[in-house]
Amino acid sequence: MFHRQLSESGYTNDGIHAFYRGERIDSMIAMACEDLGCGYARDPFRVYFAGHIIDGANSHSFQALKDGYAKDAFHVYYQGEKMPGLMVATFVALGNGYAKDVSTIYYYGRKTESTNALMFQNIY
Repeated sequence: MFHRQLSESGYTNDGIHAFYRGERIDSMIAMACEDLGCGYARDPFRVYFAGHIIDGANSHSFQALKDGYAKDAFHVYYQGEKMPGLMVATFVALGNGYAKDVSTIYYYGRKTESTNALMFQNIY
């Protein structure tokens, strides 16, 4: 059987079925799947992280960011899990595990104790 590697993240397809690290994903439309990086993928109807459907994610507006963060028009995600209460419009992944919205700093998906999200910058 011929498998077409979509990227280094582990998604492949054979033109009929889609796979994540060797496990078949029956719900994914193989011919229309798109690897977004960081473990995320989508087809025209669903979004996936590590081969599992992300409930409620909007396939059309979904974008993978950095370090496991992603967002769609309505929610922010970290490693496929919704992060409740974030301001999607102001959310940015900064790199090195850091991200922020208008009021809060996050480090690998966890809220930090930083007091000033507006002034916070990631120094490389």
